Amino acid sequence: MTVAFLFPGQGAKDLFAATQFAASELRGREMLDRAAEAACIATADLLARGGRALEHTEIQQPVVTAIGLFVHAELVAAGVEPDVVAGHSLGELAAWAATGAITPEDAITIAALRGRLMAKEAARHPGAMFAFSGLSTSERGILQRALARCGLEVAASNTPDELVVSGDEKTIHVLLKTLEDTLDAFKVDHPDTRFRARRLPVAGPWHSDSMKDAVPELEAALTRARRGAMQVPMVLNATGKLAEEEGLVPGLLAGQLVHTVHWTDVMATLKNRGVTDFVTMAPGAVLRSLVRTNLGAEVRVHATEHATDIRRTVDALRWSLS
Repeated sequence: MTVAFLFPGQGAKDLFAATQFAASELRGREMLDRAAEAACIATADLLARGGRALEHTEIQQPVVTAIGLFVHAELVAAGVEPDVVAGHSLGELAAWAATGAITPEDAITIAALRGRLMAKEAARHPGAMFAFSGLSTSERGILQRALARCGLEVAASNTPDELVVSGDEKTIHVLLKTLEDTLDAFKVDHPDTRFRARRLPVAGPWHSDSMKDAVPELEAALTRARRGAMQVPMVLNATGKLAEEEGLVPGLLAGQLVHTVHWTDVMATLKNRGVTDFVTMAPGAVLRSLVRTNLGAEVRVHATEHATDIRRTVDALRWSLS
């Protein structure tokens, strides 16, 4: 059995429920206290008014990181450790901490900085993100050619049939019109086209050139963090491959703000390493869906959304090891 721990990004669903769960456990409360301090907010405010504070990028990012690292600590304390880790976008900070390279406290503090920097750039450069799903190979090619014509890039390749685009909203609408015209002609010969585009509920154009001014300060913070050797292999979004040179990781994690998240490649690398069990750190519903979409329904995917989930995951993995 080979186990991968996967850490969620900012777009995680059910964040408020995960925050409530973390707050109900001593270790989780300590992690949330750290996140609240880093975000300059009271811990109680994270749970007030239905979690509305969590809608803010500069608050959401340290909280997501704190919850993921809380769940990681619970699993390790119960005797379950990963053979390899990965994180989706923001989740790479928690994944890097899970390797032992930086402390959880530093990861949470840097996540808060990352959130502030991204929120600042989003205010300066408003934009949007659109997910294009149900793409056939031909449609994927059409989209990528249209992106090149409009001067846009792919923000994330999440599954073989989904690409996420990010950037200036006016330019994205030009892209949508270009696609509409192209696909109208395409559908004459391919009437079964099921291409779908949906706007994502995010606060800015993440993973686009709009974030470039945030990269230097984030990289400096990552480089300054107290570092130890990575004790667990980590697969990177930037390359879709294992981190071969530890010294390059800060630059790759910072550069990720403007580059594509190659999640499909991350999944392929984990599969090729023989991973049999994927444990998604809370809140992990999105990651579980991405694992199954990339690798099929037969893979074993374990949830950690609450204490019962964690017990079941621990029992399942211990049973497999015995």
